[in-house]
Amino acid sequence: MIQDIDTLRSPVQFSTSAEDIQQAVESAINKSNAVIERVVSEQAPTFKNTIELLAKNNNEFRTVTRALTFLQNASADEKICKASSKADIILDEFEVARDMRTDVYKVVRAVYDNKDEMSQLDEEDRLLVERLEHKLRANGLQLTAEQRTQVERVNKRLVELELEFIYNVDHATNHVMLSRAELDGLPASFFENRRSEFRGLTKKFIVLAQAAEATAVLKHATNEATRKTVYVAQSSHCPKNIALLQEAVHLRLEKAQLFGFATYADYVLNQRMAKTPAAVMELEESLSAKLRPLAEKEMAELCALKRTEVEAAGAVYDGFYEWDYIRYSSQAMANQHRVDMDEIKEYFALDSVLSKVLSLYTTTLGLKVVEASSVLPVWHPSVKTFEVWEADDSAFVGHIYLDLYEREDKYQDIAVWPLRSAVVGEDGTRMTPASAMLASFSEPTETTPVLLTHINVKYLVHALGHAFQNLCSKAKWSQLTAPRDFAEISSQMFVQWVWEPKSLRTLASHYQTGATMPDELIERLVASRNTSRAIRELRQVFRGIYDMDIHRITKAGAIDVVAHYNELSERVALANYGDAHVFKAATFSHIMQGYDCGYYSFMWASVISADMFSARFSGQDSDAEAGAAFRSEILQPGGACDPSASVERFLGRAPSNRAFLQTIGLN
Repeated sequence: MIQDIDTLRSPVQFSTSAEDIQQAVESAINKSNAVIERVVSEQAPTFKNTIELLAKNNNEFRTVTRALTFLQNASADEKICKASSKADIILDEFEVARDMRTDVYKVVRAVYDNKDEMSQLDEEDRLLVERLEHKLRANGLQLTAEQRTQVERVNKRLVELELEFIYNVDHATNHVMLSRAELDGLPASFFENRRSEFRGLTKKFIVLAQAAEATAVLKHATNEATRKTVYVAQSSHCPKNIALLQEAVHLRLEKAQLFGFATYADYVLNQRMAKTPAAVMELEESLSAKLRPLAEKEMAELCALKRTEVEAAGAVYDGFYEWDYIRYSSQAMANQHRVDMDEIKEYFALDSVLSKVLSLYTTTLGLKVVEASSVLPVWHPSVKTFEVWEADDSAFVGHIYLDLYEREDKYQDIAVWPLRSAVVGEDGTRMTPASAMLASFSEPTETTPVLLTHINVKYLVHALGHAFQNLCSKAKWSQLTAPRDFAEISSQMFVQWVWEPKSLRTLASHYQTGATMPDELIERLVASRNTSRAIRELRQVFRGIYDMDIHRITKAGAIDVVAHYNELSERVALANYGDAHVFKAATFSHIMQGYDCGYYSFMWASVISADMFSARFSGQDSDAEAGAAFRSEILQPGGACDPSASVERFLGRAPSNRAFLQTIGLN
């Protein structure tokens, strides 16, 4: 069924065939073109007859097309996946061409230059004009015709590279075949319903080299060769992506220099909270310097654990490698704080945790969530659907779709897609927002529900933060999206609760008995937060520096994306790959999926969110009061505000890194 404008305030309608997707794409493009032609024919451009028409059309264009392009990540129908991926390419190419039209820029510029009219617009409409003018100018519409042709070529090719890169990652099916002996140490539940084949007389189990399964092997397998095999398989797939990333880095530099910027990082960051690469590097390098001494101490402790285990088995210790990290950091947690993550998992059954995490968000934000009152269209029968309402039932807020279990060819991590935002439609009314979360948790077995590690609870809370951010935003215009380094703050802030004893008493209950996690175990779990914490944070710093490094080059060919990743991770993040040939840069999806020059956002947001939580949610205000302020100051404006000013209004002062460093045990 093709989604038309009349359905935009009802549940999202997901296309059920490749033909539907193709027709919907053509319809959306044709309508957009018609609006553009009407706008460029205006002889006396005003906000009302040009900017507002373009913005309302863009709102509806994005609403229709988001549901189409989302399906490539989630549909179990191969034809729909391919059609969705093709639609993504066609739509991106259309938007690239649309945003290179000089006649559109001419009418936008006419409104922008009309100081009298601009002074009469409200803040959000004025910001819309300013952002639209900047976007078109940043696309090269003040350049010469020859330069514009170059920019258009670069933009089109970048779209192709990024989509191909992500498609390769999402559809990677590499696996390894391992015997029961090679998988010694894995719990019995790992083998339930696991596919296997006989190779000769030996039964081999199929282990996917993807997050959940690889992590289980890296944690439990006693055989180091097995851990290395799985780690290398996980860290060396998608070899075609190496060339795609290398080319993208060079094209981004070419684009930036066409606009007179020395580097791509300079080009991107001037519209972010950070403003400059220097500000980002100051943050990253300052954190690196503070974290490194503690990280080196933690690494020495992990090395000692491995040495003890290896020598007790009568073998020779030859070093500590990346495939050892998960196993021995888990052991360190168990040894230092007597925390066994397998025991912890028993208190985090997925269905129970999900209900309680949703309650955490709704209580804090003044909302309520109920299962959908009617059967909604979905892309797979396992999808759960929820309605979100104001807590007093005064208004319907939107929908949340949860697709929780792993499937072949499905997106393999946990992430959220804003299928629809509460923007204004052509008739002036608000659209009903909808958010979809995809995860890849293992299916429950006949005897055991899905049990989450504490870190998976953290990821779940983080992802749902993005879902509620979309639901709570009241920005009128889809062009006014929050910059990356602001968008991560809300999710990071809510993650603080998974370490709060009071919250854990609510979130954690035993999957068999329903008993609350004992206070003594909660205390040990909270104390374990900083086990290998400096190493983990240093690895986030490394990724942010890597992203900056490859985008701060001033000459094409100045950096090898794989060699630099490996060298930098060893130098900054204390990684050791031994003799293994790995290229994790080929699966660093963030920097090919909108986080180019933006990975630092996670650390940036961690610092600010820790400050927010410490200042407003640690006994100084009730959660409801602070939650209402958080919703109004941080979530509702979306990108229709000065993010730095919003943060300072919420805090009542400029942000500080003190609270973040204190959580790690640093001054």
